[in-house]
Amino acid sequence: MKEVLIRFITIHPMNDHPILGWAMALVWLVLVGNCVASIRQQPMEIRTRLMWMLLVVFVPIFGMLAYLGYCLLKADYTFLKFVLGPPKHVQAANNAHLKLPTKK
Repeated sequence: MKEVLIRFITIHPMNDHPILGWAMALVWLVLVGNCVASIRQQPMEIRTRLMWMLLVVFVPIFGMLAYLGYCLLKADYTFLKFVLGPPKHVQAANNAHLKLPTKK
């Protein structure tokens, strides 16, 4: 078990095959291509798009993480009201009008 852990940490798998490298490279290209396609669809200036594309292509990991943060900050979260329901203060106000009279 110790040897397997050491091989994992040092990135020396037991079944090293060239096809694994090609598959990882293909997946990486798909991820970068997807990110670039997303940048092209954003409503921003051409200079800003070019800056994001260059960042993603030449500094891929940091560029993708930075673009992810940008997208999360600029996202439209209106769909969450259907998932989470109205805010609690709105629910409390609506429930206050629906209280049934109690017998004394």
